[in-house]
Amino acid sequence: MSTERTDPVATIDRAALRANVRALRDRVHPATLMAVIKDDAYGHGLDAVLPVLAEEGIEWFGTLDPAAAVDVLERLPGARAFAWHLTADSDLDAAVGAGVDLGITDRAALERVIAASAAAGRPARVHLQVDTGLHRGGTSSAGWATLVARAADAERSGLLRVEGVFTHLAEASDDDDSRAIAELHEAADAAERALGGGPRIRHIAASAAAFDREDARAAMVRIGAFLSGIAPGSGRGPADLGLRPVMTLTAEVVSVDESGAWLGIGGRDGLLRRAEGTTVLLGGARRRVLRVEPLTTLVDAVDATVGDVAVLWGPADRGEPTLQELADQMGTIGEELVARLTPRVRRRVTG
Repeated sequence: MSTERTDPVATIDRAALRANVRALRDRVHPATLMAVIKDDAYGHGLDAVLPVLAEEGIEWFGTLDPAAAVDVLERLPGARAFAWHLTADSDLDAAVGAGVDLGITDRAALERVIAASAAAGRPARVHLQVDTGLHRGGTSSAGWATLVARAADAERSGLLRVEGVFTHLAEASDDDDSRAIAELHEAADAAERALGGGPRIRHIAASAAAFDREDARAAMVRIGAFLSGIAPGSGRGPADLGLRPVMTLTAEVVSVDESGAWLGIGGRDGLLRRAEGTTVLLGGARRRVLRVEPLTTLVDAVDATVGDVAVLWGPADRGEPTLQELADQMGTIGEELVARLTPRVRRRVTG
């Protein structure tokens, strides 16, 4: 089998992205839509995605880590970038200096940001996170008053400005989410009383809750995967949400032997071994994936020709698998499949 190959291609449909942005913005209105673009815009590429979001009037961007937020602000002066994953390695001095909105999970994070603010000579923008049951960061109700009091003291000293209060929903059940929403508002009410100076931005919901629950939208919603047409799964696909998948992943046949056709994509490109047993579209028909190697993937297509193009996932316009179909078959979520794609997969932009 030849080891030569043409790099696989992830085609990014900007027209689909634009349509998704407009549909979701209308859906959550009057709440502000924060576009979450973590993991290089869920593997779609910031270079492809960011200009469309800016053209569509998106002003808030969620990046997870502060360095990515600084990158966004360098690309889009005047935008707002929110980062809430502050690690020991995070360059908070650069983040504060650039004007990043920082999510504060606990007292230790708050003290680090206050120190960075003093070093930068400018007040930091912060959002205080209350833990309402997901246990993925945030301060519990028992420690909330202490955190808020310290933030209020730092705000009065000119070291920071508390821009908002936020949480993450567990989305385990409607009842759990309703309780979490109520807890968020109780915590925000308490924070606003302690801080004075009017209301702060409240944000609760990510993609699914923002789409489904009006009471979870508050002042702002954080939407990421849905912008790319990636649905939550469990039998619910993008068409059910009025969205269109943005990415189509293709790979060429690089060799054919008695085992089948070998595609120029493999594990080192980010393809999971669990793709074995799923199908691709090749030669106008679905072909079974037999084996995933580091550089290539074998499919059941002995009649294929070198240079033929297989579609691993897409919007299903030609009968190819959708990302949702594959994620369900592989026991994962669509975000994992796209975010795993490495730079070995060439991004191509259309629309």
